[in-house]
Amino acid sequence: MLLSRFWYGVLALALGAAVFILFVAAQLYNRSGHRAMSEALGADSSAVEWFLNDDARKRSSALIRVALNPALRTALAKSSTEAKPGPDLREKARVALRSATEEVPADLKFDHVWAVDSSGRVIASVGFEHREDWELGGYPVVADALHGWIRDDAWVWKGRILRVVARPVEQDGNGEPVGAVIGAKIIDDTFARAVTKRTGAAVGFYAEGSRVASGAPEGFDKANLDQITQDLKLLDDNKDYIEKGRSEVRAIGKHLGVVYARLPGEAWELGAGYAVGRLAASVDSPFNFLDKANNEDKGKVPTLLILAAVLGLAALGLVFSFLEHTRPLHVFRNEAARFAKGDVDVLAPSRFRGAYRKIAADINDGVEKVAAKGGAPRKAADLEQVLGPIPAQPAMSAFSVPLGPGDTRPESRPSYPKPMVSPRGPTRRPGSHPLSGPPPARESEDPVEAVEEVSDAAIAISASNPSAAPG
Repeated sequence: MLLSRFWYGVLALALGAAVFILFVAAQLYNRSGHRAMSEALGADSSAVEWFLNDDARKRSSALIRVALNPALRTALAKSSTEAKPGPDLREKARVALRSATEEVPADLKFDHVWAVDSSGRVIASVGFEHREDWELGGYPVVADALHGWIRDDAWVWKGRILRVVARPVEQDGNGEPVGAVIGAKIIDDTFARAVTKRTGAAVGFYAEGSRVASGAPEGFDKANLDQITQDLKLLDDNKDYIEKGRSEVRAIGKHLGVVYARLPGEAWELGAGYAVGRLAASVDSPFNFLDKANNEDKGKVPTLLILAAVLGLAALGLVFSFLEHTRPLHVFRNEAARFAKGDVDVLAPSRFRGAYRKIAADINDGVEKVAAKGGAPRKAADLEQVLGPIPAQPAMSAFSVPLGPGDTRPESRPSYPKPMVSPRGPTRRPGSHPLSGPPPARESEDPVEAVEEVSDAAIAISASNPSAAPG
């Protein structure tokens, strides 16, 4: 059974090595996936920042048509000279503002637009209801616009984030500003999906400790971004986030990575910002490789070679099993059947191999012991089976005397040789004369008996059947 055991050991080692390699490959794949995720998250965060800056520039450019509207410029210039603008002036400014905002491209439309005079008072608005005495001059972005600067900022109003751009309104070219126009875009899921479409990143905007908008590419569950609300509480101790406005890659859950970035402007102090997230390419077990592989990946696997190797190894194992298990068992079963039928008296251990030889010897020993205890009658052994063929006429030996002509061999039981005479002299019988004188004459002569040769086989027969020996 050495070959089979060796083969089992080889297969076990091969299987263990394969499983070990698969788990190592899974860990290597996960580590590579997390490293690639970290690099991609840094790029995603920068891409979102560039998008927001580019969006602000485009929206400030879209306000040029609004700021150059003649009716609006006239209304703001007149309002700047009055202590309290009248309703007619406000209506003219509102009509002019609405007409100008309709010319803004659809992808740059604003949710709210305000027109303020040089004092910061809101003269007209679109998409926002307010009191007549409402003003925006206290906001830095509006104040800078009233001083001739083009600015953008982020506001947090009632739990919502607004992207704001402001542009000065001049009555004459290169003259003093007579007011400003401010456009605001609410950051909602629509805006977040636009960011995702342009950058390919899963992004979530948050303010006041909660998520306010999110967008994700295909295949990414936006529900994963809900986990950022629990992690936001831990950012208070993040040095990079507080000082630089951007955190390092943070792992949320098992395979979700997130980078947080604060929005510049007033929203910075209010804790508003955005988070980009990615799921690391990973597998929970080696079997998940099959789920992630597509048909192209599977087509590059040498399936025929692997199948041939498996069949070859299986065939080799079957050959070893046949040689060391099936065949010896078949021989032992046949010999046991002969032994049960009485065709043989003992099992011949030399016919078997391995453990079957020891079993056969143990069976023979057991049968002998049972027979010796009288547990079972047993017939005499067949000497021809044990010793081989016995000749019918024994050959001549040194102890046999040839018979004379006409003499017949006794038909009685086999005779045994008489004691041999010592070569040193005649045997002294009781009552005989000493050997010093001449030997006395014998009254009669005993006839000489023919000493029949007794072969070893005959002695063995007599020993096996004592009743036949002469008594």
